[in-house]
Amino acid sequence: MSSNNISIILVDTQLPENIGLVARSMYNFGFSDLRLVNPKLDWPSEKAHAVSVDAKSIIESAKVYTTLREALSDSTLSIAYTARKRDMSKQFTDNKSIIKEIHDERSNDKLAVVFGGEASGLTNDHLSLVTRCVTIDTHENFSSLNLSHAVNVFCYSIFSLMYDDDEKVVDENSLTRGNQNELMHFFDHIEKELENRGFFQPEEKMPKMKQNLRNIFHRADLSDREIATLRGVVTVLSDYRKTEEI
Repeated sequence: MSSNNISIILVDTQLPENIGLVARSMYNFGFSDLRLVNPKLDWPSEKAHAVSVDAKSIIESAKVYTTLREALSDSTLSIAYTARKRDMSKQFTDNKSIIKEIHDERSNDKLAVVFGGEASGLTNDHLSLVTRCVTIDTHENFSSLNLSHAVNVFCYSIFSLMYDDDEKVVDENSLTRGNQNELMHFFDHIEKELENRGFFQPEEKMPKMKQNLRNIFHRADLSDREIATLRGVVTVLSDYRKTEEI
């Protein structure tokens, strides 16, 4: 996988200095696609621009999104870094393992790497949108890394593998992983039909049930063809039910 196919996404960032330092790390290791979701600061930022030093082009080209879902829309694979495991049915892995998996991925995949804000990191709702969750091994006394340091660990880790090996041969007959936008539309589709049928009961557990449902499909690592098939299945079942009710 090429660094050109990897985007770094920062969610709810508060300190412009951290954005500048993230840009520097990206520039050091050959990454350029920086995305900001709901930044808790005035943007563009002179402080971020100044701290970025030679990485000013990354700051100037950074894209700003209102929601994480929008920022993920063109990705086919997404991972989120978090300091702690959560009480949710989500795949968690360590940094070393995920870097090897990314390195072995198909070259036409588009990866989004998500990092939370300084105050409280990523919410469970954020994590329900990504394919995998990743933790970075640290000393047991203090597991929380500075935002820019966490990004630096990822950038260096993937860079060190990318340039050690020869370019991989791509199997042109392999399935294309469905992009995040297609998957989100499928989630909307199936969740709407299930809600109409009263599946999410009791109602106060609906958000948690939706998170669990999404995590099931994330673990399946669906191709674009498989997502289209599942949407067709949901449509047929819904239409059949409507016909029965007439």
